Amino acid sequence: MPNGRSVLLAAATQAFANDGFKNADLRGIAAAAGVSPNLVRVHFGNKSKLWEVCLDAIVETVKPTMAEVAEIAGDDQKTLVERLRGIVACLAVFFASHPEVREFVTRHFADTPERASLVTNRLSKPAYETCREVFAAGIQAGIIRSAHPALFFALLSRASSQPASFPMLLSSLAPEIDTDVARNLMTETIVATLIHEPASVSVCPEAGQ
Repeated sequence: MPNGRSVLLAAATQAFANDGFKNADLRGIAAAAGVSPNLVRVHFGNKSKLWEVCLDAIVETVKPTMAEVAEIAGDDQKTLVERLRGIVACLAVFFASHPEVREFVTRHFADTPERASLVTNRLSKPAYETCREVFAAGIQAGIIRSAHPALFFALLSRASSQPASFPMLLSSLAPEIDTDVARNLMTETIVATLIHEPASVSVCPEAGQ
């Protein structure tokens, strides 16, 4: 297959995300990709190398969104509330399009220290740094109610990265919610819950005299 490597890589990423490194099976990955198991050794050598290439691919997948978040965070033409809302919306769109990233990261945070460290240093820390300063500014302004930007980042990441089955799960709880708009409603709920408009200062007439 001319695209055998990319198909195999996609199947491997999904397997590592769903089952973790230990339980992911090379024969099962090859079968899911519709290729020969020998193709794993031809292109990647072994399971560890295959996992590392999957991580490389995820990093490349995440980079455009990190750049977009950094651009939103640094846009001085927008208010702090507008920038924070934009970041929430950006993350929600990304995770809806790439649910395997959430699962991959979650699985391997609890993996061996070596793999957990790779995921942290190559994905989580760079992603956090793109929005750390704007989150700190939000906390200082009282827009974000958190003791530390990292706590808010962790909460926002988890809230934004609902699984692919989320619309159906929500529908089972509330059939009146259309599955087609479930994710948009969730994003609106995250914004309303986590991003607080600064209190307006009212001036009584007597004070102005």
